Amino acid sequence: MTSQLVSVVSQDPMVFTEIVAAVLTHQDQLALLRRSELVTGDIGRWNCITGFLDPDHEPLSQAFTEIEEEAGIAKRHLRLLGSSVLNLVGSDGRVWRVHTFHFHSLTKNLTLNWENDACTWLHPRQLEGLSTVPWFTHILDACGLSRHSLPASAD
Repeated sequence: MTSQLVSVVSQDPMVFTEIVAAVLTHQDQLALLRRSELVTGDIGRWNCITGFLDPDHEPLSQAFTEIEEEAGIAKRHLRLLGSSVLNLVGSDGRVWRVHTFHFHSLTKNLTLNWENDACTWLHPRQLEGLSTVPWFTHILDACGLSRHSLPASAD
């Protein structure tokens, strides 16, 4: 998603672009990846793992693909904790259907591809002041996370 967020859509839109957004957590921290200069939007901003939903893929399958491509974490090291769907509108009027997923990662070792140039694990309280993508808070909310706490998880 490359445009500034305008609003969350409560109705089911007729035309939209589908993407997946995967939030990774480990213990009380969440993974953040900084978008590289090689991507088309939100360069230099921190984000979760995202990608366009291929027409022939199911959202969960695409999320696993994006996580392996962008962070180098295999499906066997992930536990799905929750999912939901959001419809967001950019300032250009484009509607984005975002399939959100919250995964517990059994590892903190990330191997980045070209889409991101840095990564870190932070407690959500540490997000204040970071330059995140405009819609990141909506993704966290959709995953049942807040900037102040993460649910406890067993490793």
